[in-house]
Amino acid sequence: MIIAPEIKKILVPIAIGREGAIALKQAMVFREVYDCEIILLNVIPEGSFIQRIMRPNCLKEQIKKEERKLEKFTMNFFGGEIPKYISLKTTTGSLIPKIIITADRTKCNLIIIKKRKRKITGLSFMKNENADNLISGATCPVLTISGKHTEKGIRNILIPVDVTKRTANKIAWVKYLALKFNAKVHVVSVLDLDIAPYKSLAHRKALEIEKSINEAGLESSVVIIKSQKQLMHNVVLAHIAELKPDLVLIMTHQESILFDNYIGKFASEIIHGSASPVFSLAPRNETLMINLLDSFPQYSDHSLS
Repeated sequence: MIIAPEIKKILVPIAIGREGAIALKQAMVFREVYDCEIILLNVIPEGSFIQRIMRPNCLKEQIKKEERKLEKFTMNFFGGEIPKYISLKTTTGSLIPKIIITADRTKCNLIIIKKRKRKITGLSFMKNENADNLISGATCPVLTISGKHTEKGIRNILIPVDVTKRTANKIAWVKYLALKFNAKVHVVSVLDLDIAPYKSLAHRKALEIEKSINEAGLESSVVIIKSQKQLMHNVVLAHIAELKPDLVLIMTHQESILFDNYIGKFASEIIHGSASPVFSLAPRNETLMINLLDSFPQYSDHSLS
């Protein structure tokens, strides 16, 4: 049985200002349910090697200035007094590596970031998004927010299901989160074959998942959507736009069995295209052999415990 861990500590990388406030507000939604610690992280560029050698005092002054800014931001957010469950940390270096290192060293169970709008350029295929790099490198789940935080809490969770992939870890997490937030789970699967949905493997797999969720005492719904020759992520994004769930839960490292830094086309498109917050799981405990066995159902275990 796969057991989802308790969320005891959340890391919130802060861009001081409105975007930082949105990420912190989302962390407070989790704080209300999990009574967890929240670490606010401010990462500032450390400059070139020559700048660090020639002007070390400037860097120290900059760090102190940023520490004061973070403290002021946090005090303003909480109305003048910083709660004991809030920790402040300012560090220098490259943004994404510092977030990952800090999350590991502080043993955080979740990272929450306010994602900036995706930039499309002629060379965009050569550039990894910061959010993609963070999610691919993190050893804990990452929650990305595109617009507003979930002001009224998490009442509806959407989970896209690919019948060709392992789902046990995803189902464990969605049940865990839904039980904590008393949320309804919406299972959606895309059918790209010209057969009746109720005869498809997608339908059978979705019903198995629905049964597992219902057995946990949770409310759920299942939707099978024909792709009509559309890309799977576009179909799911259209459903997200219609349903407007408070949270979308996805697995990320599912399209590649060789490269750990590749989160997959589907996952990336959902992360950057969803207006709802996206909770990304990275199944790092899955080995190359497990992924290979998934191609041969007679050798793989697809239990939904």
